[in-house]
Amino acid sequence: MKQISNKISKKLSLARSFEKAHFSEIQRQERPGFHLSPALGWLNDPNGFSFYKEEYHLFYQYNPYSTRWDAMHWGHWTSKDLLHWDYQEASLAPDEDYETGVFSGTAIADKDGSHLIMYTADYSTDLSGKNGVRRETQCIARGDGREYQKFRGNPVLSEKDLPEEFTMEDFRDPKLWIGKDGKYYAVTVARKKRDNLGAALLFSSENSVEWQYLDTIRENDGSFGGMWECPDFFFLEGRPVLSISVMNMKNTSPLFRNGNCTVVFVGDTIEKEKGILPESQKGKEENRTEEFLGNWIQQTMEQAKPQALDLGFDFYAPQTMERDGRRIMVGWMQAPEGGSNAPENAKWYGQMSFPRELFFRGDRLCQRPIPEIQKLYKDTVELEIFCEKEEKSYAELEGKVLDLSLRISSSKDCLKYQECSEQKVVSERQEVFQMKFAKQGENYVLCTYDFVTGFLTVDRSHAGRSASICEVRRIYVGSSEELSLRLLLDRFSFEIFINDGEQALSGTLYELPAEAKEISFQGEGLRLLVEKHSLREIELGAL
Repeated sequence: MKQISNKISKKLSLARSFEKAHFSEIQRQERPGFHLSPALGWLNDPNGFSFYKEEYHLFYQYNPYSTRWDAMHWGHWTSKDLLHWDYQEASLAPDEDYETGVFSGTAIADKDGSHLIMYTADYSTDLSGKNGVRRETQCIARGDGREYQKFRGNPVLSEKDLPEEFTMEDFRDPKLWIGKDGKYYAVTVARKKRDNLGAALLFSSENSVEWQYLDTIRENDGSFGGMWECPDFFFLEGRPVLSISVMNMKNTSPLFRNGNCTVVFVGDTIEKEKGILPESQKGKEENRTEEFLGNWIQQTMEQAKPQALDLGFDFYAPQTMERDGRRIMVGWMQAPEGGSNAPENAKWYGQMSFPRELFFRGDRLCQRPIPEIQKLYKDTVELEIFCEKEEKSYAELEGKVLDLSLRISSSKDCLKYQECSEQKVVSERQEVFQMKFAKQGENYVLCTYDFVTGFLTVDRSHAGRSASICEVRRIYVGSSEELSLRLLLDRFSFEIFINDGEQALSGTLYELPAEAKEISFQGEGLRLLVEKHSLREIELGAL
C-alpha cells in the first residue's frame, strides 16, 4: 500500500479542531449506555461499515457544528469487538469544488492493502431559488484507517456513466464490494426522469476508477414510496438480498407505516446453472462475495419478495458487513422527518442501533442482537410471574440500560377460539398482555399483545415529543398461545425483537426523565418467564 499523505484540508482541519474543543463538554452519562452517538452535533446514516487492519470501522453522516442536518462530513468510530468503540477524528469533509456535502457510501479492504471508500459527492446551491443547482456523483478516497485522501480524478461515476433515463439530481449512496472475479461492483440508487421514482443500478469496474453500467436490478413501480436511498446488496445463506430505504412511503400496508422505512427484497437460492457459483458465503471475507451476472441479478430481484426490515418508529439507512461467517447490520435509529426535533440545548442528536446479526428462518429474514452483548451483563434476575387483572410494577426489574427477555403464555384452561358456521373466528374471552416500560407516572411506552387477534401494538405517545408520522405501531404477529419478546432498553431508545427475531421494532426516547425506570405487566391469567440483564456501559475512547 502506498503511504497515505497526511495533508489535511482546511475544512477537515476546522472540523477536527472543533471536535477536540467541544467533545469533553458531553459527559458519559449524557450519552446512551450501549448505543453509539456522534462525537458531537448531528448524526444520520451509517457509512463504511467494514473490517480493516484488525478493527471494525463504522463511519457516519455527520455535522459537528449543529444538531441539525447540514454540510455533511464523515464521522468515524473504530472497535475491536463491536461493543466498545473509540471515537476517531472526522475522516472526510466537503472540501472539493465538486461537493458541498460528503454523502453516504461504503468502505472495503482493497487489494493493495488500503482502505477504499466510495461515497457520493453532493453539490447543491440555492435550492430554494430559481437558479438552484443539484447534482450527485460518486467519488473514491483511500486511507490507512485514520487518514484518507480523495482521488485526484474524482468523480469516478458521473453523468457520462449514468443511463439517460436517470437524473443526476438524485444519484447516490454506492454499495461497494469486490467480486470473486476480482472486479469491483457497486449498487447505487437513482431517480427516473419519467416518473420521479427510484431504482437500484449495478455498475462494475476493473480498477475502481473506470466504471460501466451493467443493469437496473430493481425499479420502483410506485408500490414503494418515491425516491430510494442507501442500498445494500449481499448474499446470505446463498440468497441475494437487496435492502432499500424508501422515501415518502404511502400508508397502504400494515408493514409500512412510516413515511420513510427500509424494505428488503429476498431472491431465490443461487443455482450454478444460472451463472452464480453455489458455494455459501460462510467464513469468507467481505471482499470475496460470489461472482454474478448483472442480468441474472436483475431477473432475480424483479421477482424477489419484499419484507419490512424494522416495523418501528426510528430505523433507516442500514448497512451490513460480513465477518467470521456472520452478516452484521447497523441502522440509523431516527425517522428522517425528525431532523428538526433535537431536544432543546442538546449537544448531540442521532444514534445507531445496536449491531444485529441477520439470518433466515424459512423465507423470513430475521435479526437478533449480536451475542457479544452478553459481555455487558452485570446483574441477572429471573422471575416467573402470573399476571393479574390490575397493572403491577416489579422493583427487581427496574432499569434504563438493560436486556429484558419475556416468554408469555396464555392460560391453557381457556378456549380462545370458536369457529362459527360462517367460518369466522371469534373469541370467548379477551386475553391481552400489557407491558409498560421506561415508566414514571404518566410517562411510559406501552406494549400490548392480543392473543386472540394476533396483533402487537407499541404506543409511544406518552413518551415525550417526537416528529414521527404516527406514535402507535400495530403489527400482525400471528395468534398463538405463546409469544416471546426481547427488549433492549437504553437511556434514549428501545429495540424490540419479536419471536426470536422474526420481527423487530425500534424507537427513540429523547425526552423521558432519567428516573423513568419502572416496568409493569398486566394480563389476567397470563404466565410470564422473565429474564432481565442489567448492562454495563460500553467503553467509548475519547478523541
